[in-house]
Amino acid sequence: MQTWSQKLKQLEWPFWIGFVFFIAVIGCCVHLMLSANDWLKDKNQLPIQYLVVEGDLTQVNHQMVLTALKPQMQSSFVGLDVNAAQASVENLDWVYWAAIRKEWPNTIKVNLVEQKAKAKWNDDFLLNHLGEVFKADASLLANALPNLHGPDDEASSVLKHYEDFSALLALHDMKAVKLTITDRHSVQITLDNGIELKLGRENWLARIKRFLEFYPRLAKQHQIQYVDLRYDTGFAVGELKQKATITG
Repeated sequence: MQTWSQKLKQLEWPFWIGFVFFIAVIGCCVHLMLSANDWLKDKNQLPIQYLVVEGDLTQVNHQMVLTALKPQMQSSFVGLDVNAAQASVENLDWVYWAAIRKEWPNTIKVNLVEQKAKAKWNDDFLLNHLGEVFKADASLLANALPNLHGPDDEASSVLKHYEDFSALLALHDMKAVKLTITDRHSVQITLDNGIELKLGRENWLARIKRFLEFYPRLAKQHQIQYVDLRYDTGFAVGELKQKATITG
């Protein structure tokens, strides 16, 4: 008759055999998964063959995007890092936003939104429609941009002031081509006819209205170089190649 210890020993063998078999199965599964992963990431197995660029584009083209994505395109379709690819495209000049998606089995689609330049900023940069500063080649633009100057951290505010002034001037068929706001918030505007408006530090819109009220009469009497509106009442007119005269 078998003792309890003999019975336990008989039970241990099936347990250990099952345990070893279980571990072997797990090991095989892991090996297969790693092998499949390596295979999928092998660019020779699932290469990226097509790049589709979508969006309303004028400054960015397919070749620029392809060049930017060249390091990522060396990967396989599965191995492509979408986040890294997106960052590479968004580093391109004129790209405001990019979205990248994979289309099985071999195509990458890139949807782009370009920067919309509204003005030049402090000579070396541009402002988009939100007043955000970006760097790009302004010479590629078909239309000339106004030149805005101001404190580095007030770009959006300067653009907003320019748009307000422009809306008022447009009612009288005038256009501002340059706006400068100093660190002390003193404003000077240059119009497309070359006239400079010195507005000072306050009441800017009221002072522009004062200029517009008197401009038809001034244009008949003077060859205007600048109009200094930094007075509570009246203004000073500087004539081309002549000394300033006071009008009030």
